[in-house]
Amino acid sequence: MSVKGVNMVTIDDVAKRAGVSKGTVSNVFSKKRPISTEVTERVLNIAKELNYVPNHIARSLAIKKTMVIGLKMQTTDFELSGFDLKVINGVVKKCTENGYRVLLDRVFESEESALYSRDPVDGIILLNPKDDDPRIRQYKNSNLPFVVIGRPGKNDHDTRFVDNNNIKIAKEVGEYLIDIGHQEILFLNAAKDMTVATDRREGFKLAYENYDLPFKEANIVYNNQIKHKSASDFGFYSLLEVYDKKAHTAIIADTDRVALGVLRAARELNLEIPNYLSLIALSNNETLAMETTPKFTSVELYPEKLGEEATEVLINVLNGNLAPKKKIIAAKLVIRESCKTLT
Repeated sequence: MSVKGVNMVTIDDVAKRAGVSKGTVSNVFSKKRPISTEVTERVLNIAKELNYVPNHIARSLAIKKTMVIGLKMQTTDFELSGFDLKVINGVVKKCTENGYRVLLDRVFESEESALYSRDPVDGIILLNPKDDDPRIRQYKNSNLPFVVIGRPGKNDHDTRFVDNNNIKIAKEVGEYLIDIGHQEILFLNAAKDMTVATDRREGFKLAYENYDLPFKEANIVYNNQIKHKSASDFGFYSLLEVYDKKAHTAIIADTDRVALGVLRAARELNLEIPNYLSLIALSNNETLAMETTPKFTSVELYPEKLGEEATEVLINVLNGNLAPKKKIIAAKLVIRESCKTLT
């Protein structure tokens, strides 16, 4: 078959030349089923010789699947963070291995109407869940398969999710600071309606209880995403607002961008870190952390692993295979230079 003089090579042509079935050729490109290295190389070489390019749309119609996974990243910042980029890497890597494409949808907090759009996807991975998340209700009502990166609400017992051990790591961070002499710790937490904020508050409180110290709720400040245009602004203005009012000796920042804002405010106030104020970021952009002065003590959340595991769970669901309700990825405290032991 030809159109305007251009030869249209089909999957049949590749299969006949390679001496295999059309299904085998399809599986070589989709990676849906394992094919031997020998057959894979033969099919790919023949496809290259014939200039064959798989028709994604035609294949989707044939198998009644789009072979596309949607990645919903609701955010207030226009620039993707290091955490976001690593999650995307993990999702894309696992999707590519299994013949899926990724549709990235960066839904901004103010764009509520975008939450209810139906994209041409087989399933969804969504980030940053809230206690009563309208997105989760939407996908349940539409029977669209989905997996959450982060913990769904505590009353939600059937949503599949992949998350860090946020209670445990927040407790460990709090105990580390207390152990080196800090008791007045300012915790710049995520937005109050986010489940990660709830878990981290619980872990932070447990650290004080473990040392028989009074826990002060006022030492936790939640990110107001209407008030603050960016995570960096949240860190910057939060320190400016509490300076001279409370004698904090350490700050725990929700992300490395919040920590950057704290660092900027500290320099404006001539507060040296860590000599006057210790600082820990609850995320670990290694490039950023190593280039700051001092180098940030951080928490490694393994975002690429979170993306990979969430994608694997979703693909198993889409293929009718067994899939766990939850997977927990252990986070790790990475000690560098931004904390000081009090004497």
